[in-house]
This record gives sequence, structure tokens and C-alpha cells, in this order.
Amino acid sequence: MRRAFDIAQKDLIVWMRDPTALGILLGMPALLIVILGAALGGIMSGSGRIPVAIVNLDSRPYAIVKDQAAELEASLTDEKRIKALFTMERTRDLAGVEHRVANGDLAAALVIPEGFSNTLGQGTIKLDVLVDPGSTVSAGIWESIVRSVAVRYSAVVVVVRTTMEAVQRANSPALAKAGGAGAVVGFAITEGSRDDVFDAVKVTDTVSGGTNKVGAIDYYALSMTAMFLMFAAMFGAMSTVRERTEQTMARMLASPTARESIVGGKMLGVFILGITQFAVLFLFTKYLLNVWWGQSTLAIVMVAVAEVAAVTGLATGISAIAKTQRAIGGIAPLFIQIQAAIGGAFFQLDALPEWIQPIKYFSLVGWALEGWRAVQVQGAGLAGVMAPVIALWCFAIAFFAFGVWRMRAEQ
Repeated sequence: MRRAFDIAQKDLIVWMRDPTALGILLGMPALLIVILGAALGGIMSGSGRIPVAIVNLDSRPYAIVKDQAAELEASLTDEKRIKALFTMERTRDLAGVEHRVANGDLAAALVIPEGFSNTLGQGTIKLDVLVDPGSTVSAGIWESIVRSVAVRYSAVVVVVRTTMEAVQRANSPALAKAGGAGAVVGFAITEGSRDDVFDAVKVTDTVSGGTNKVGAIDYYALSMTAMFLMFAAMFGAMSTVRERTEQTMARMLASPTARESIVGGKMLGVFILGITQFAVLFLFTKYLLNVWWGQSTLAIVMVAVAEVAAVTGLATGISAIAKTQRAIGGIAPLFIQIQAAIGGAFFQLDALPEWIQPIKYFSLVGWALEGWRAVQVQGAGLAGVMAPVIALWCFAIAFFAFGVWRMRAEQ
């Protein structure tokens, strides 16, 4: 066992003295986390809201009720859930807004016509929604919200018309003594315009499970760490092949050192390298970049240990296949990039069609992200990451068994 530790220590010293290896293992992931987090932070944090405009042309010089156009604007701009989706600009410059929608600077715009407040209840009122043809989805969301708000004003119109018709049919002397039919109609409009007019039937929201909202830097801290842990496998395999080509492996095998100690030492070196790499990236992102990893550090570490074990087995498999360092340099980066792509290291796989998303289960990165994201977003503990941990250990056993089989077959 002592010989295995000595071999592992020797490999670690060699890697620590190699600036290229340190740059790939620690420098590149840290740099990519910062760049991707800064570049995509707006999109993933939700600050990339849809740009729209409200053009209020209603001058309301003779309105007999409160400013209905302002009420309409407020119902859109004061609603928290609507504000979370859109960046709303309020203006009277119709020509300018039309130009910006046509150029794609605005996804859509609502135009409240002149006389909106005065004519409410006296006929059909037209609200225009200008739509950017290049943003049909975003514009469609805005249009549907405008339609839902317009329903309220349609109800007011119905109330006013019904009241006016009832007054005309009644033709009661009592109405004349009470101030006339106009007062009754005005009262109907006021009541129909109240903010709580639709509170007779309420819709309540029930949150069915807590999730933590995370930003781009939180996501890429995990994904880049998961991806670059795999580079430890490449360096481990290169170390084994280099010692094989330089005949140092043959000299070790000729020494009294047991073969198991040599293989165990090489694997232990890769494992310690991976754990050290994870620890550095975890502490760097958590305390210097304020990345949210979740509350269960134990669950995070368990997933990391399982992935590093799988990476160690992968190093054994690669070193059994490749005969030269050049071959490893060609095979390993390609394999890592594929694993990262199908595992969701570059973008969230939720954006892909649902039928193709299970492809992540063929990836070490995908399983590691599955476990870490469960802790980060869903607040999972150790029990919540057991499936990814078991899967990664299965990969570790499979890779190691393949590597040993290949070595024995060649002997």
C-alpha cells in the first residue's frame, strides 16, 4: 500500500509542476465560468425580458369618469407577473414606436386610441397591438395579456349599455327627481370600473414545491466543473502511456513492487487529482463568485466523489486503448466534448425536444449535473442524489473492468 501512495504522490508532483496541466484543470474552468456567467447572466436570470411599449393617445379632455386609459396602463404596468416578463415603455410617440417594432427593437406595442375614456360604453373600442413579425412568440404573449385585460373593459361596456337601456325602458319619474338617468349611468360606470369588480370569483396560486432560482453563473459553475473533472482522466491516461513508452513502467514491473500496487497507485493519483481539482473549483466558485451550490454540501461531495471515481475508471480504459500520448490527445478531448454536449454542460437540455433529453444518461457530465442540480435547484439532500451517485459508480466499475480486460487481452 505504501508503494501505491508513493506512485500516486510522484504523479501528483509531476502534474503540479506542469503549468499546462494546471491551466487546463483549474484555469480554463474558472475562466469559462466567469465568461459564460457574465455573458448569459441576463438571459438565465430572467432580466432578459421582452421589450414592449404602451402608446397612450387618449387625451381625455371631457371624460365623465376616471381616466380609463391610465387605468388600462396601470393594470399592465403594476402587475408583478407581467412586469417579470416584459420591459414596458410608456410613450405617446406612435410613429417612433411603429418604426422600432418594424425594426425588431420592440417585440410588440399596445396603442390606446384617442378618446378611449370618453367613448367607453358608447360603442366598440379598438385597441391596436403592433407586432414584430420576427418575434411572433413574444408578441403573441403580449397580445394574449392585452386581450385578457381588454375583457375587463368589455364588461364595463356591457354594464353601461345594460344600465342605459334599463333606464330608457323604465322612464321613471323617480329617476328624474333623483338627478336624472345620467347619474344612474355614471354610477354604473364607476361601479363597473372598480378594481375589485372581478373579485366575486377569485383565482389563487398554490406553489406546489419549492425551487431555487439560479443564474447563469450558478449553472455554469456546476457544468464546467463536471466537464473539466474529466480532463483528469486524460492526464492520468497520458501519464500511464508515457511511463510505458519511456520504459519506466517496465522498470517498475521488474521491481519487487506488486502489479496491484502499481495500478492502484496510478488510479489513486488520478483520483486525488480529481478530488483536489473539485475542491479548488468548489471553493473558488462558492466563496469568490458567490455561486449557489445548495445547502447539502455532503450531497454535493458525494456526487463529486462518484464522478471522480468514474473518471478514474475512464483513465484506466483510455490508457488501455491508446498506445501513444498523441492518440490520447486526439481521443480524450473529443470524448470529453461529446460527454459535455449530451450532458448539458453548454446549455440546459430542457431546450431540446423531450424525446432526446434522456441522452444525458449516457454522459458522466449529465449524471453529475443531475445530482448537483437537484441539490442546487430543488434543495435535495443525500437521498435525492443517490440515483446519480449509483449510476456514476456503475460507470466507474464498467470503465475499470474494460481497462483491465483490455490489458489482460494484450498480455
